[in-house]
Order: sequence, then structure tokens, then C-alpha cells
Amino acid sequence: MRNYMLFIGVFMLMSLFQANGQQVNLYYDSTRQIIRGFGGIHITSWTGRELTPDMIEKAFDNDPGEMGLSIFRMQISDDPGAWKNELSIARYARSKGAIVFASPWNPPSYMRKVKGTYNNETDYELLEEYYDDYAAHLNKFIAFMSDSGVPLYAISIQNEPDWHGWTTWTSQAMIRFLHDYGQQIQVPIIAPESYGFSRSFIDPLLNDSIANARIAILGTHLYGVPKSGYYYPLAWQKNKEIWMTEHLLGSDKPESNNWALAMVLADEINTCMDANMSAYVYWYIRRFYGLIDDAGNITDKGYVMAHFSKFIRPGYRRILAKTTNISKVTATAYKTDSSFVVVVVNMNNTPVQLNFNVANLPADIDSLARFTSSSTKKMQHDGFVKFTQGQFSATVDALSITTFTTHPQNASRYGNLSPVAIAGNDTVLIDSTGRGIDVNISALQSYDPDGSISKYNWARNGFQISNQPEMNLKLGIGNYTFLLAVTDNDGATSYDTLLITVKSNKTTQIWIDAECTVLGETWNAVADVNASNGYYITVNPLFEAIDNPDTDTTRYLKYQFNVTEKGKYKIWGRVLASAPNNDSFWVRIDEGDWMLWDSIPAGTSWVWDDIHQSNQKDTSFTFDEGMHTLTICYREKGTAIDKWNITNTGKKPAGKGGTANGCNIENNVLSPTHMTYMVYPNPAQNQIQISGPKAIEKIYLYSSDGLLLHRIHYPRRQTNVNLSLTLPDGLYMIQIINVSGKSEFKKLIIQH
Repeated sequence: MRNYMLFIGVFMLMSLFQANGQQVNLYYDSTRQIIRGFGGIHITSWTGRELTPDMIEKAFDNDPGEMGLSIFRMQISDDPGAWKNELSIARYARSKGAIVFASPWNPPSYMRKVKGTYNNETDYELLEEYYDDYAAHLNKFIAFMSDSGVPLYAISIQNEPDWHGWTTWTSQAMIRFLHDYGQQIQVPIIAPESYGFSRSFIDPLLNDSIANARIAILGTHLYGVPKSGYYYPLAWQKNKEIWMTEHLLGSDKPESNNWALAMVLADEINTCMDANMSAYVYWYIRRFYGLIDDAGNITDKGYVMAHFSKFIRPGYRRILAKTTNISKVTATAYKTDSSFVVVVVNMNNTPVQLNFNVANLPADIDSLARFTSSSTKKMQHDGFVKFTQGQFSATVDALSITTFTTHPQNASRYGNLSPVAIAGNDTVLIDSTGRGIDVNISALQSYDPDGSISKYNWARNGFQISNQPEMNLKLGIGNYTFLLAVTDNDGATSYDTLLITVKSNKTTQIWIDAECTVLGETWNAVADVNASNGYYITVNPLFEAIDNPDTDTTRYLKYQFNVTEKGKYKIWGRVLASAPNNDSFWVRIDEGDWMLWDSIPAGTSWVWDDIHQSNQKDTSFTFDEGMHTLTICYREKGTAIDKWNITNTGKKPAGKGGTANGCNIENNVLSPTHMTYMVYPNPAQNQIQISGPKAIEKIYLYSSDGLLLHRIHYPRRQTNVNLSLTLPDGLYMIQIINVSGKSEFKKLIIQH
């Protein structure tokens, strides 16, 4: 009778689990793909920023408060001299057990030809006569890494062969390379790393028996791919290990990098795992849209990644998971001989109760630790769940990722109290000498109520400056925001902000309208009522100088200004950067060395940003009394400048700034006695004549929003030219450049 009642009780318990809530069924003995790991990439030359030792530790170590990444992707530069750039990161990652693999964007220049352009980006093609040299090039990189103590796990043939801006391949070209040279590559091959998991590109490789045999890992990216496209039956039929080797979210809109976007990443990774992928590799480790921000702190996306990387280590196997009656929830599960992990992603705006049933669960697994990240929690230990007859019930938070694991040692302790970060009191200081003020900042008053603080991190104006508890600084005139992050020995992190304002008793304010200089062919003047003096200037979209400034001095902007108070100055620009990838200029002062003014805040409104060296947001300049020169060279297309402010007051400009001397943009600084060209008739229909006092060398025609429409060169250098135009009605700007290199702008109205 007692046995019968026990059976009835268990039956009722199982029925209760299935009747209430929503079901997640896990099949412990039904194994799927092996997991190789989770990781990211870093390219110093592209980001302009290094991964600091502290960031590297946070990325690849796996103690509480760290991510435990187990894959590092590297770029294979076409210049062997650059191969050492990320070597220290690779060494550290490898020392922590991470896989290291590498991808090329271009072969050395002599091996390739220009294939075409797309959106002003150059596409290349690897010449077939250099296939053998290219294989040797890849093997040299493999040897370099091995000799440097970092043996590669695998190597890619080409990053995104079906996209633009680097070397492109066809499927057939890659098949030929794999046929003839694939066997020579000295580590396993990853291919093809398609931009958007293109079946039309990948299918021919898998259906060619030789190419398929020489591809060890099917690498892919996910740009523009719906979740249904993650599932690839042909690759499963060919028994291919699939790696997702690149994707990013939030690079175009800094303000969008919030918890909601991080949850999109969580859902994406879980779906990739469900689609039998063995690895997930995000794009940049360090970036505002990466896993660690420029301040040196783990981002929301980093916490999401850690829910996988900390607990699902290389060598785990995914097991079959099925959900019933569940909307907007995904679940995946993993095991080894001695461990068990379940990851649940809830995309609902409300908590969801889930009932879990694990078929054939080993008897020695009786509970799981639970870790949650949400908008208010970051890898928080939320206690334990107990199995009853292979089942347990749990309510997961709204918009959350939850990891259940048998091995919680690498994360926080249950019941842990967060540390208290104390950065000090906000203060205002007066610099009366112009030589800066010595300041000590200290986090030593911070404390942990139930443990100890294991990590300190200081960031200034958004960029990491130290991982020590205190430091001495010399601060010039300006406003400084210090962010202190302290992490305790259980991985919990707290923050505090310190504001220090250094003021000056100086009074110099120099204002210059950006268009008040000679504008060469790389600059467009655009009329705008919201701009100071009615115009701003922008970089011609045909020009970029990413790696080094242009050597043609006629393409520079030059401004002279007179300083009457010796001391330290800031130079502010009223600027408009349309996107994070169009946010920089080359700058030099008094014909000195060029500096990179990067990371101008992107957006749709004018902002005042101080000229600074790359990521050093507090750059100042020491000027003696007398004349000085500011020189600007374009770097990225489309970035706009309206006005300059050179000041020692420590004040950030606002609005359109103060009054400048102004200039006549149509005469481009020169007075009418020097240049005056006539455009007639104006308004015109299809024909115009341009005449003036000096021979014309070039004419550029722009739309009213600054887009270059036509460029005409006159080798005979005429003083009178006739133009035939086919243009819709509207306002246009004509830039006339004479034989002396001076230019003049004229408005043109087309009216039919």
C-alpha cells in the first residue's frame, strides 16, 4: 500500500509540473555538437586603442568578475611587420587555455589586383598565379605564431570573401585554391567566413568532395541573417563543425548599447548553439559596442557572453533541449562527464515560470546554482534549484539571461553583498599659473561589507587610466569625470563618479569660422542657417586618409591665430560626425607632428569636442605669446566642421559660440579685388558660362547638401569656360579653382 501511494505521489508531482507553467525538456543522453568556446577579436591598428593588461585579464581569466573567454581571433595583416601587434594578447589568452585562430583580409599587395569599388571601398582579387605564394604567406604566419609560443588552432583562407573593401573570392576560386594548395596549409582550415552565411557561396564548397575534405571548420558571419538562417542541414550532412566567427551589434548608434540590445545578443548566441554551432566569436572585445568598454569595464554584452563562456568550457557537449508552450524563451543545455549547464534566455518583458524535466539525469546531480543578468542584475547568484525525480521549477526574470550550473566556483557567492565604491568628493580647483594642478585621487575609502575588493578601475572622461586604488595626476584647465569601479572577491562590481573642475583666471577666447580659410578639393562648403556665419565645411566623400595624413599640402585647412596670454589652451571644434566610423581628423599645431583627433561624438546634432590625441580626452596645448598655426587634414569622409574656439578659460563652448571675424565664403577669404568670377545666366537652364580675371584650372559642382556632382579639369587653363548641364531645378554650389590654387564659391540656381 505504501509503495502504491508513493507511485501515486510521484505521478501527481510529474503531472503538476506538466500542467502548470511552461515546459523545458532536456535529454541528458542525447548529445549534439562539441563546444569549442566563446570569444572575440582585437585589432589595435583599426581601433586606435590597445587592450590594456587589465582588460586582457578581465577577458580571458575566469575568476569572479571576469568573462572567461576561450577563443581569441586575430587579423593576419598583409604586412608581416604588423603580426606582432596583438601577440601579447594571444600569448595571454593561450596561457589561459584559449583557442587562437586567425583571418586574413588581404594578401600582400603584389599578389592582388584591384577588382572594383563599392561605396568608395576598394575590392581586390588574389591573382591565381600567386596562389602558391599566398599559401606560403599563410604558412609563414602559422610559423611566426608557433615560434612566438602561440600555436594556432586553425587559420582562415579569407575574411568575408563575398563582401567589399578587401579581397573578394568566388566559390570556384576558393575551390581551386583548396584543390591545389589546401593540403599545404599546416593547421586546420576555416572557410569561407561568408559575410551573411550565404548558401550560394558555401554550398559549392561543401558539395565539392576535395574542397569539403580540406575545410576542417565551416566559418560564417551573421550580418543580415534571420534566426531561421542559422540552421544549415547541408553542413550537418557533411559532418562539418560550424563556427560563428564574427558579428557585432550597436556600432552605428552608441546610445543603443543598452540591456535590450544585449538581450538580442543573448538570444542570438543561444540560437547559434541550438543550430549546432561549436563556437561564437563576437567582433571587438574592446569598443563602446564590444564586450569591454573604453573605460575598462565589462559591458552588458560582456555579461551576456560570460553566461556562456564562464560555464560552458571547451570540450563541453550540447544536449538536446525542447520547449513546449513557451513564447520568446530559448533554452540550451550542455554537459561533460562531471558537469551540467543550462542557459535560458527570456525575451519577454515579464517573468516566466518554467518547469524543467531532465531525462536520464545522473543521480549525483541533485542541484544547480543559478546566475542571472538583467537590467538590474549582473551575473548575480540567485541561489540554488533542487532536482526532484529529474525535475525542477524556476521563474526567470523579465528580459534576462539565466545560467544554471553544477560548477559555480568561477562566479559570485550566493548572498554576496556588493562592495561600496567611494571615489571622493567633487571639487573645483583654480589653476592660476596655466601649468596644471597636481591632484591625488584615491579609492581607498571603498570597502566590501562581507569580503574584500579584488579589482579597482579608474576611467577618465570615458577611458581607462589605471587599475590601481590611487594615483597622482596633473590636470590642466577643464572638466574631468572620473569613474571608479570596484569589484569584490565574489565578482560583484559597484561604481562611483568623481567630478573635478579645473578653472583658470585667464580670459582668452579666439573664435574662427571653419570656412574662413582656403578650401582645397577635399573640402566642401555647405550653406546652413544652423551654422555660424551661415556655412560649414565637410570632407569631400571621395577622400579618406585613414592610415596617414595626405602629403598634398593644398588639401589642408590652415588657420593662423594670435595668442596674447602665454599658457595652456584647449582647442574646441564645433563638429558633426554622422557615424562612429566618420569621426576623426588629422591635426597638427605650429607645423609639429600630426596627431589623430578621433572618437568625435557621433550623432545628428552639432557638438563641441576638444581636439585630443586619439583616446586622450584631456589634451591641451602650451602656447607662447605670438602667432600660431592650426592645420587640419581630412581623415574620414563626411565629417563636418563649423567653428573653432581656442581658449585658456577652461570653459566648454555652447551653441554657435562667440563672435568670429567672419569671412565671405563666396570669395573664400579673398576680397573681391583678388578674385571675382561671373556665372551667367543665373538662374540658368542647361547652359552656363564662367569667366574671371585668372585662368581656371578646375571646376567642382556640388549639390546644396555638399555632394560632389561633377569635377572638370581644364589643362589649357582658360579664363572663360562654357558648361552644359543636365540638372533638376534647385540650388547648387560651384567651386572655381584658379591656376594659383585659390578657389571661389558661387551659387547657381537651375530653373527650367
